[in-house]
Amino acid sequence: MMKFPVFILSLFLAVNTVFTSNAQSKLIFEQDFKKNQLQKKWLTVNGSWEIKDAELHASKDINWAILLANKPLPEDYILTFSAIAEPKTYLFEVMLNLNGSKFLGILLNQLENRVAIEDRSLFANLENRGSFIHSSGHIGTMPKVKRTTQHDWQDWKIQRSGNQFFIWINQEAVISFKDSTGFVKPKGQFGFAFNGKGAIKNLKLWKLKGESALPPQNFKNLPLIKPFFVFE
Repeated sequence: MMKFPVFILSLFLAVNTVFTSNAQSKLIFEQDFKKNQLQKKWLTVNGSWEIKDAELHASKDINWAILLANKPLPEDYILTFSAIAEPKTYLFEVMLNLNGSKFLGILLNQLENRVAIEDRSLFANLENRGSFIHSSGHIGTMPKVKRTTQHDWQDWKIQRSGNQFFIWINQEAVISFKDSTGFVKPKGQFGFAFNGKGAIKNLKLWKLKGESALPPQNFKNLPLIKPFFVFE
């Protein structure tokens, strides 16, 4: 029986462990916006969307500028991108797990210096380009935090692990949410909404499984704002 030196065996095991770990996350969607593939990979719901200078620029019409990706979300995922909203833009929203009209919204409120997670609904009429987004459940009970508005590019990272969501902005742990009632359905679409003008760039979507799909350890979000009221 052939025997291997201990250091060679240890090296083999270490390398094998690294490849096994890396195989647990897979890049399944990437957009650098260097090519104009807007019609092929995205659905414009509302507003004006245009690719220029490797950036996806948005400008609202009467209501919003809303865009959905033609790529379903996996059950567990990491979504990363950079975003900027003009100073006069009231809200920038990340739309997660859109199933039917319901989705989980991550709202950057530039007027009130807040980041909030909301139970949201999209009411859209694609024929006349009219659409509205409303909070439609769990009003007053969802988490929100104070965060000073920055009018420059912000690097976002959003992770879903089971029924938990974690959001970082510029490598800072900002806010998290555990869906104890199961109102956020798995998979579905994702997208973006600007109540004004803004842009997106450098987008990547990762599918997670195994250990990579576990919730991050030691995630501590910013202090929560106490709700004004709570429904029993």
